[in-house]
Amino acid sequence: MDDFLDATTNLPETQMQEGYKDGYKDGLIKGKIDAYDVGLKHGFESGEEIGFYRGLVDVWTAVIRVEPGYFSTRVRKSVEQLNELIHEYPFMNPEDENKDVVVGKIRLKFKAISATLGVKLEYKGYPKLGHTWDVLGPKMLKLMLACCKIYISESRNKAALEAIERAAKLCSEAKIVNKFEDETYNRVGYTLVSKLQANLSSDSCPLKDAALAMVTCAFKNIDFDTHSGTHPRLGVVDHICFHPLANTSLEQTANVARSLASDVGKIIEVPTYLYGAAPEEGRTLDSIRRELGYFSPNTQGNIWAGGSNSQYLPLAPDEGPSQADCSKGVVVIGTTTWVDNYNVPVFSTNISAVRRIAKRVSERGGGLPSVQAMALVHGEGVIEVACNLLDPQQVGGEKVQDEVKRLAVEEGVVAGKGYFTDFSRDEIIKMFLEVGN
Repeated sequence: MDDFLDATTNLPETQMQEGYKDGYKDGLIKGKIDAYDVGLKHGFESGEEIGFYRGLVDVWTAVIRVEPGYFSTRVRKSVEQLNELIHEYPFMNPEDENKDVVVGKIRLKFKAISATLGVKLEYKGYPKLGHTWDVLGPKMLKLMLACCKIYISESRNKAALEAIERAAKLCSEAKIVNKFEDETYNRVGYTLVSKLQANLSSDSCPLKDAALAMVTCAFKNIDFDTHSGTHPRLGVVDHICFHPLANTSLEQTANVARSLASDVGKIIEVPTYLYGAAPEEGRTLDSIRRELGYFSPNTQGNIWAGGSNSQYLPLAPDEGPSQADCSKGVVVIGTTTWVDNYNVPVFSTNISAVRRIAKRVSERGGGLPSVQAMALVHGEGVIEVACNLLDPQQVGGEKVQDEVKRLAVEEGVVAGKGYFTDFSRDEIIKMFLEVGN
């Protein structure tokens, strides 16, 4: 009788723990990351849901152990945090008032991970999660994505830009998911995204093919000798950077970058430099730019105009001819982890003061870690602190904004609200899935 009464008294706890065990076990069995057919066989809702999350955490953790670079640092950290929250759940005390708070935190963290992975993964109970995840989720977790950002020294010649965009569309598997034009800088940035294959051949890659088509068209339609703007540049196509996205490694994008550099050098015959993970020595973008005189305006008024007066290159290119055609310039191609670009306007004509702000906000000047910054004139009465955020998870736009604002006060000038020139990595993945599938 006592045993029966104990079992009756502890029924909610027993149900919860049994449901958890069933959900956890089934999550592992059906694993691979979809793990959606869990728990409800015994109708224990709380345990079933937590078991569902735990099953996924164990699968993710197993993947991370086997291949640490499979997920981004952000995803790995989020998985650890989700695991910690699951362990905070009061399994031994189902009447704990804190239970609902912990469940809420678990759900939020789980949604954040799903959003980062670019899938609509959602717990909806037995027997299924819904059509969207059934169709897209498993596919997404096998999907390899990469991004290519192409910066072209032109924004005023609309016919040239239209031709460049038509060229990209010839490679239907790659999609332009963002275009950022700045007429003052006379510069445009395109963000291309495409799937990659596990057995990737750099000689046959939609992302590289689309980039090459755009670059070829740019050189045919833009004359570097006639270009001018308040943003530094080294050529018609100033800069190309590849970033790994979902399930893609840095080495895979480095292979694509090297292949593109070879084609630009040999086919288009433009001197090409490699940086980041692409060259063997792993040199940085800013080191190449410094050697080539990128940061020094070549005319008065802080304006860069025309090509170089000399074909001589102070740094030997990795691909292409040893001398530059003044109508084309040179190209720098690399691959890195994700980089955000964030610009803060300062309402002043005092370029010296804003340069001091840019120097002090940058890591090079003793400021924020992983931040590069320079001052660029951006229209009448405005000078921007243009920043590269090399590790946006460590230092993002908000920290840069606050620091520029603080330093501007010290200089006696006013800083406005900054802006990003592209979407975040997670947003880029989501946009590609929406337009590319």
